[in-house]
Amino acid sequence: MSKFGFQHFFGLVRWPLFALYLLAGHAGSQPIERVKVFPLGPVQNTPSMEKMSTASQEGWKLEFNEDFSNTVIGEEPVSLFILDGAYTVQNDKNGERVLALPGTPTRDFGILFGRKIKEKALELRFSFFSTSQGRRMPSVAASVGGVRGLRFRLNPAARNFTLSLDEVFLKEIPFTWRGNQWWSVRFQALPSGGVQTKVKLWPSVEPEPVSWLIDEFFKVEYKGGKCALWGFPYAGTSILFDDIAIFSK
Repeated sequence: MSKFGFQHFFGLVRWPLFALYLLAGHAGSQPIERVKVFPLGPVQNTPSMEKMSTASQEGWKLEFNEDFSNTVIGEEPVSLFILDGAYTVQNDKNGERVLALPGTPTRDFGILFGRKIKEKALELRFSFFSTSQGRRMPSVAASVGGVRGLRFRLNPAARNFTLSLDEVFLKEIPFTWRGNQWWSVRFQALPSGGVQTKVKLWPSVEPEPVSWLIDEFFKVEYKGGKCALWGFPYAGTSILFDDIAIFSK
């Protein structure tokens, strides 16, 4: 989740330090699920670079990008407008900086970001992490076109995700979520006399699937606007967000 401006420098210093860390016997026995260590030489296949390269190939323009690597631990990112909730940047279990929402209280908490974009196709990409607790499961949601815009909501307890626009239900799609791992999301809104809506959702450790979970046209009035994310920590466990990006075309 490093910025392009210092990825190469970061790679030069981090890899030797990481090697010394392993030799010192402090690596522990826990598997490393999401380490972004950049080797010497050209930087390849980092999540941010893959995201931007793919988008460029598809004709998308980057409008917003936040990976929290420049935010002080314990503070709110200045690039986000906190609608509600105690969102702060924290280290995940691999020492990577992410946006964290505490597990309590257990209601909906949102953030707003990016500039207001109208009359263009938009794509929101992000990753998230959370865990269940017994039968209790968290939920996350994302919106393009403002807080009352086109909304995707994952409902792990109901084993589905839903689409809505301005609180009007559009579609329900069966989906089984598994906790304790990072998930990646691509969410597109392509207006043209309505809005063509596309969603991909997959475990971040796996390759991006070719097919969209939904690719459907809805005859509704989509106006565009900013983008938003929500966390619903119903399980009483933290919800983490990372690698947030907006593209337009």
